[in-house]
Amino acid sequence: MSEKSVSSTAFTVLQGLLYVGLYSNHKYLVSEETRLNAQKILSMSQEGTKRLTQCNSALYHRIADVQEWALLPGIRLHYALRKSKIEQITEQAIADGYTQIVNLGAGFDCLLWQLHSKYKQVNFIEIDRPSTSQYKQAALVNTVDSENFHFLEVDFSHQNLQKELSQYSDFDPELNTLFIAEGVLMYLSENDIRLLFESMAKLTQQACMFCFTSLEPPYSSKNNMRRLLSFYLKAVGEPLKFTLASQDMSSFLSTVNAELISKSDTNKMVEEFIKQPLNQLLHHGEYVVLSKIRR
Repeated sequence: MSEKSVSSTAFTVLQGLLYVGLYSNHKYLVSEETRLNAQKILSMSQEGTKRLTQCNSALYHRIADVQEWALLPGIRLHYALRKSKIEQITEQAIADGYTQIVNLGAGFDCLLWQLHSKYKQVNFIEIDRPSTSQYKQAALVNTVDSENFHFLEVDFSHQNLQKELSQYSDFDPELNTLFIAEGVLMYLSENDIRLLFESMAKLTQQACMFCFTSLEPPYSSKNNMRRLLSFYLKAVGEPLKFTLASQDMSSFLSTVNAELISKSDTNKMVEEFIKQPLNQLLHHGEYVVLSKIRR
C-alpha cells in the first residue's frame, strides 16, 4: 500500500499512541483493540512498517525520548490523554441522544470504527482526504459494517464541507450530530475555521455540538512546545496557522454563533485519566473543547 500524500502527522500520532499502549507506565490509556488496529494500519506500508520497527526498538525509544524533549515534551502521552477525553465526550453525547458522529480529518484515529459495533443506533462518518482515507480503508477491509459506518473522501483544499456532506446520502441532517476535529484546527486559517462553524450550522437541523482541539499561542506560558517544532512542521508541509489562548475561547465561539460547554487542558485530563504516578514531563498547550452550535 502506497503512503504517498498521507499525512506525516497521522503516522507520528499513531506511532506515539502505540508506544504508550505497549511500553509506557500508562498503557491502560490505550485499549487492546486500539493497539491492534494501530499495528494493522502501520503494517500496510513501507513507512508504517518502519514506524512499527522503531516502536519495538529499545534504542529508538531512547532516541524518541530525546526527540520528544527537543520538540514537544510528553507529546506521546498527550496523544493518549486527548483521545481518552474525546472518547469520553463522544460516548456521553451518545448517551445524551446524539445519533450521528462525524469525524473531520480523522487521520488514522480508530475511535468511530471501534464504537460503531457497540452503538448500532448511531451513524458514524469519517471524513479525510482521499489518500489518507483510502489507506485506512484498505487496512480495515472486510471489517467495516457499512450499515452505520461510512468513509467520505474530501479534499478541503478545493472541496467544501457543506456541499460535500449535504450531497452525501449517508449524512442525515435530521439527527442530533456531534462533529469532531482532533488536531485539525491548528492547520487551518481563521477564515477557514469560521467557514467550518458556518457549514456545521447549515448542515444540521437538530442539536449540533463540535468537539475539537486547539493550541495556546506558541509564546504563551501555558505552551511548552519548543521553537524547533515550528521549523519541523514547516519542513513536513504542515505549519501551524491558528492558535488561541484558552481564556479567549468563549469569546471566539460567540463570534461564530457557538457557545462553550467545556474545555480541558493537560492538568484537567491528568486528573481525570492518569492512574499511575507521573515521572515525566507532560505536553502543555493543546486543550480539548466541546462547544454547542447555535442557529
